Amino acid sequence: EYADQATTALRAVFSKKRNLMVTRLRELGMTFARECEGTFYCWANISALPAPLNDGEAFFRAALERRVMTVPGVFFDVNPSKLRTSSPWRQWMRFSFGPDIDNVRTGLDRLAQMVREARG
Repeated sequence: EYADQATTALRAVFSKKRNLMVTRLRELGMTFARECEGTFYCWANISALPAPLNDGEAFFRAALERRVMTVPGVFFDVNPSKLRTSSPWRQWMRFSFGPDIDNVRTGLDRLAQMVREARG
């Protein structure tokens, strides 16, 4: 019974953080092939963002300058034989809503400022 209560509480906390992240990333112009349903990650397409932020590695570097850790989709690309010259994940990012909600908000605020400045 205690485990069920703890699990329910944890799901509620993560659901709140996931909803916050999905809402804020959409407001920035990012899209999702499928809305995140599990773990604590969101995969977002950044192709509609202004250049250079519409490239995963450029987004990663710009976010890192603002002390926000993101992960470019190309970091997860599996292409061992190097048959492809371009990654289909170049315009995808992985965002984590695992940290506490205040840290998630802070990171999203910093990303929003970064995107606003890129839009001019």
